[in-house]
Amino acid sequence: MELKNPLVSIVCDTYNHAPYVRRALDSFLNQQTEFSFEIIVHDDASTDGTADIIRSYEAAHPDLFRCVYRTENIYRKDPKILEHYVFPLARGKYIAICEGDDYWTSPHKLQKQISYMEAHPECTLCVSAADLVDPEENWIGSVTPYAEDTDVPTEDVIRGGGGFVATASIVAPTHLAQNRAAFCDMTDVDDAVLQIWFASQGTTHYFAEPMCAYRQAVPGSWTLTYNASKRETQVQHHKSLAQALRAFDEWSGLRWHDAVDFNATYQEYEVLRMTSDLPALKKPPYRERYRTLPLRRRIRMHLVRFGLIKQ
Repeated sequence: MELKNPLVSIVCDTYNHAPYVRRALDSFLNQQTEFSFEIIVHDDASTDGTADIIRSYEAAHPDLFRCVYRTENIYRKDPKILEHYVFPLARGKYIAICEGDDYWTSPHKLQKQISYMEAHPECTLCVSAADLVDPEENWIGSVTPYAEDTDVPTEDVIRGGGGFVATASIVAPTHLAQNRAAFCDMTDVDDAVLQIWFASQGTTHYFAEPMCAYRQAVPGSWTLTYNASKRETQVQHHKSLAQALRAFDEWSGLRWHDAVDFNATYQEYEVLRMTSDLPALKKPPYRERYRTLPLRRRIRMHLVRFGLIKQ
């Protein structure tokens, strides 16, 4: 029997997560809540058996799971999987995000966050601390921007970028996830712009208890893909993120201009550094960052600029 009116939609995108996805799905099923929730899983044409694992969970819990199984990989054409293909399926008042290689560590995560948001309707982003783990789930660190539970200034979210909190900790109103400002679609990443979008629409609350795990160095992850990509692709990433931030600044009427400028300037600096644009790097607002580069690195950039060596 299909659940008709869930309060929360858990949204999960997967691609070749066979070694990890059971951990994610089990952590959803282990949630102890006083409300109903649905689990929406989008598999982007995995080739390692991920889809078969998801199907087994869907067969065992047909009242909870609503799954999409792609036969052709969409990410290559459109990397905005969550925004364009998963968020529109959500029927709950709230969405809770967790990618297929991450997982939740507290069975009370949803109850704690949703109880807070129901009691504080002005809250449009609820997040928590997170554990950093390696592919085998060994603890290697944490994402803990604050030591105690607190309301978070929107400026901190903007300055923090996509790594300010773990994506697996995010809970937000579904109507905001489904109706985003145009700047959200100007870059290839989800986490940074979504955090800014949600935070800008109300208040943000942070729980200091680690309630999820962010698995690092997973094959096929965004970070490893970025590091292995061509320089042109990396440049385009930073360029598009800077453009999205500048567009957000204009859209918000410069309300958080200093914080936006701090982040956007860093993205622009990365573009200039990667392209060895020395004339621009030697001028404000990039000059101070350029001067912090090791002398050897600056010499190399000069050699690249004058064609004496390759990038």
